Amino acid sequence: MILLKYPPPQQCPVCESKLTIQELKCDHCTTVIRGNFESTRLASLNGEQLHFVEVFLKVRGNIREMEKELSVSYPTVRNRLDQIVDTLGFQSWPAAAPAAPAAPAAPPEQAASEDSQRKQILSKLNEGEITVEEALKLIGASKK
Repeated sequence: MILLKYPPPQQCPVCESKLTIQELKCDHCTTVIRGNFESTRLASLNGEQLHFVEVFLKVRGNIREMEKELSVSYPTVRNRLDQIVDTLGFQSWPAAAPAAPAAPAAPPEQAASEDSQRKQILSKLNEGEITVEEALKLIGASKK
């Protein structure tokens, strides 16, 4: 009999609390160990994210090599890496300090709208719906 192996769920489907592993079994000799076991942070990644991490390790973190291996753009590699960092519960690196003085702050409603537009543009870029050049133009136009 062939057993399909699925990744263990990380969250309770009812209350969304963290699940613990309570039983481990040897497929060869059927030994069973019971207790409360924690899974690793990597277990919280989905299949696509795990593949990304495997490629990342294979190319020793070289982003340019990641672009080639995954056939995606540099910003897409960075976005996926940032998503994985967030999923694993690590803090992202702070953004680089601006070289020029910052423009006056926009009203909160306008800032939220601009942020939403930026996220939509980056999402389209991440999905390959637009090019980097188109994304830059759209982000530049949304600031005016």
